[in-house]
Amino acid sequence: MSKIVVFGGDGFIGRHLTSRLASVETNQIVVFDRFSSYQIGENNFFSSHKNIDIVAGNFFNRAEVNQVLSQADIVFHLVSTTNPATSVNDPLIDVDTNIRSSIELFELCVENRVGKIIFLSSGGTVYGQTDSEKIDEETLTQPISPYAIGKLTIEHYLRYFKHHYGLDYLVYRVANPYGPGQNLHGKQGVIPIFLNLAFDKEPITIFGDGNMVRDYLYITDLVDMIVSSYNKNNRYDEYNIGSGRGVTVNELVEIIEKKAGYSLDKKTVDIPDTYVEKIVLDTTRFVSEFKLKPTISLKEGISKTWDYVREKD
Repeated sequence: MSKIVVFGGDGFIGRHLTSRLASVETNQIVVFDRFSSYQIGENNFFSSHKNIDIVAGNFFNRAEVNQVLSQADIVFHLVSTTNPATSVNDPLIDVDTNIRSSIELFELCVENRVGKIIFLSSGGTVYGQTDSEKIDEETLTQPISPYAIGKLTIEHYLRYFKHHYGLDYLVYRVANPYGPGQNLHGKQGVIPIFLNLAFDKEPITIFGDGNMVRDYLYITDLVDMIVSSYNKNNRYDEYNIGSGRGVTVNELVEIIEKKAGYSLDKKTVDIPDTYVEKIVLDTTRFVSEFKLKPTISLKEGISKTWDYVREKD
């Protein structure tokens, strides 16, 4: 039996990932997050899984983190206090919270002899501006936002801890995940946000001329690709995970309009200077090694997410 600790397991990706990990009966999962007393009751999201224990704790409290690492084989690090939009308000937040607490986590993993740590980085930001049609893992990283700089810095510290202490690690540079369970009112995740606004017949806001290109990956594809690869003898330490297909915001809106059945009211604003114009991930390294590809098309994924939005109303 493997003991797996998922830090940030009650977030959008964390819930899907933890449920998928728990489908393997030999896994014993500990979900560590800021749970309320209501969330840790008998009818919480994870209660249907007998091999999941939930722990309410503060990721920035070293003692609380240390308590759940005893005899841990695998650790997933999904915690982040910022996103690309919020990080520009105070760049020191990433340094004081995300970077510092990640280093403390890695130190505790060494002390507890954790077998491997898996970090979900950002394939959509760490590379920065580039003219490449697709970006592979050898592309020079030139992040232009505090959020992206923080993610890449954590990657570098993982490399240091492996070199200096022998702590094994794996980094997934993830594209733009979307799907049921994502925050419909947040500042990250354009697909569920647009779908929710479309359902309520509210105007959407588009950056620039709508030709910004992104790589979107349905959430079940993401977690299936992670769970099928994280515990293998991987050849590399970093892997891009995405659909490998670029989609403009205008194309995305067109699909959403067809699903909603009407033309959306659109507002345009200037593109923030910390946003890159185009990101499409080259996933050749991952696909060739693990023989896994996404199975949910963008249209199908949007349809599934639209159903989720309708159910939430």
